Amino acid sequence: MSKPTYYLWKNDFSSTEEYETAKDKYRKLGFRVVTYLDGQNDKNIHDGLKAVIKNHFHDTYEPCRM
Repeated sequence: MSKPTYYLWKNDFSSTEEYETAKDKYRKLGFRVVTYLDGQNDKNIHDGLKAVIKNHFHDTYEPCRM
């Protein structure tokens, strides 16, 4: 069984200590913590993740040309 993932936006925190405290809290609860360092934190994170996966899939599995 894999750990659930919790996403944090680094710019949501006013200090590094506040960020580290939140990250440690979620790790102790059993989450794998992923931190986004840039971007707009008011956007839906899942839409962004879907776009990253879609772009990666497109770049990786482009049809072979013979």
